[in-house]
Amino acid sequence: MKKYNFRKLINDLHLWLGLASGIILFIVCLTGTILAFETELTLTLDREDHYSEENTNPIPFDRIIENLQKQDYCVKEFIFYGKSNRNYQFTVLTKEQVTQSNGKPIRGKSIIINPYTGQQVKAKGSFKVFMHTVEQLHRYLLLDPSIGRPIVGVSTIIFIFMCLSGLILWLPKKLKKFKIWNAWKQGFTLKTKANWKRINYDVHNTFGFYALFPLLLMGLTGLLWSFTWYYEGLEVVLGDKLGKSRFEKTIPLPDNQNSSVAAIDYTTLIKKTDSILPYSNFGTRIMLPSDPTQSVMIRKISSDFLAYNASDKLQFNPYTNELITKTLFKDYNFGAKIAGLIRGIHVGNFAGMLTKIIYFLCCLIATTLPITGTLIWINKMKKIKGS
Repeated sequence: MKKYNFRKLINDLHLWLGLASGIILFIVCLTGTILAFETELTLTLDREDHYSEENTNPIPFDRIIENLQKQDYCVKEFIFYGKSNRNYQFTVLTKEQVTQSNGKPIRGKSIIINPYTGQQVKAKGSFKVFMHTVEQLHRYLLLDPSIGRPIVGVSTIIFIFMCLSGLILWLPKKLKKFKIWNAWKQGFTLKTKANWKRINYDVHNTFGFYALFPLLLMGLTGLLWSFTWYYEGLEVVLGDKLGKSRFEKTIPLPDNQNSSVAAIDYTTLIKKTDSILPYSNFGTRIMLPSDPTQSVMIRKISSDFLAYNASDKLQFNPYTNELITKTLFKDYNFGAKIAGLIRGIHVGNFAGMLTKIIYFLCCLIATTLPITGTLIWINKMKKIKGS
């Protein structure tokens, strides 16, 4: 009888934890694969909500803001994109909300504006509704969040263990074989001319290894949406708030500024922004001053193929159009960079389209792992019964 050693223990844990969590991990990985290109799919399939026919010069931002103010809205911020025919996204507050906020941050209501007519676009968002359902399935299995999130969270912890235990099982069985290439070779290759059982094993073993690092990143960041203690703990470790752009605000102006509301020259500010940040524009967000003593904050994200999915931030004086402060993502320390990119690290768009494609392929591989792993176990059971 063979001695029960550490490798055997890891193999048994890998097997039984995998079988126990397989269905949930299959659902989470499948929905994650679909969500990898959520933005691109939504922009394509809900095109009328996001793009307008390009027929005239765009309406100036100040006129759009003036029209919204006539509807008793206060404009908090707006986003315009690199593609000229893509609709603007305005975030507005009611005057009652502003009064009741007492200076505290308010999320506000999102309004889509046609850049050529200045009129509000009534979004249908049929595909967006579908993707929202997929996201709920991914995060908490369409259950009550208080029930579904812990289930997905525990399954994710198992998934992380499965990745690490899979790596141990992928390594050569004996230390003396670590220097022999043939002992490693089978872990890197797929024997396409073998029978289906061997191909299934190689798909599980080899493809699982190639996808290992991105899958670990997905798992380690995915726990943020399941456990508050993990979220707060990671903020302590990184020394910064996660997704801190949500908390950024305009800053006070010097004391000697005018007390009247500034007529903001958006054209000049955008030109200055593009001269300071000359890269191509994926999206530029302009936050208006909440009162006459505040700056205008502009954040810009690059659309370059390998660009980080993070914004550079500029603060301008709305009276003089002078730059007050410049905060570039590249100047952040390592912890702050990770904190700022944390959602992108989970979904795969943290470094542009290239990482998104890699994540899509790895998540697709992860979706197959519960299936190929179960087939390996069934084949072994048949072999034991037949012997």
